[in-house]
Amino acid sequence: MLPRALFLMPFTERAPMGRREAALAASEHACPVVNNESTVDDLQAIAAAGTPVIGLAGCRKGAYIQRLATLLSVAEAQAGRVDGETRILALTDGILPAPAGPEGFTGKSPRLAALVWDHLALENALATAAPRMQDGTWTVAFAAARSAVLLAAAAAGIPAYDCACDLDGNSFQRDCETSRNEGFYGRIAMDAAQAAIIEATYPRR
Repeated sequence: MLPRALFLMPFTERAPMGRREAALAASEHACPVVNNESTVDDLQAIAAAGTPVIGLAGCRKGAYIQRLATLLSVAEAQAGRVDGETRILALTDGILPAPAGPEGFTGKSPRLAALVWDHLALENALATAAPRMQDGTWTVAFAAARSAVLLAAAAAGIPAYDCACDLDGNSFQRDCETSRNEGFYGRIAMDAAQAAIIEATYPRR
């Protein structure tokens, strides 16, 4: 079963980890993140470590998942892992094709485990757009992208994760409750305290 809280860890063999990053990487919630330029050698290092899930950044259509799934099969074979053992989380800005259309995620790979909304990627794509209103609610473009992730995940029969949030304590818990009630399975955590709140809040009561 997928955890409700995720720590996203950008993957590179060459970048040394700080103490905090190393602690998070050892967590059951850790998810290394690759991109569409990652190679079989990169993926072999992840497969050899026995990582159960990896994130694919910048994912907007099912073909990206199919490409990564093919590379993972090679990497798993080279690392002596079982084919199909490593699952994929698609990190997306929410600029997506029609959920049930041919470019969507439905039926593209049994490795696809969930969609993850990456609001920071959308901020980069819409450089002039403010993400939130003064009252904290999402502006129109961001709300639409967030909803698109939920719809695409539902069409593909997989869960959706909400984006990270810089709130804490009771404010963060209330935001998680709203997110859960809107249909998200879990969300990205920024630290261990957030992860504990996410794990306690998102399971349906």
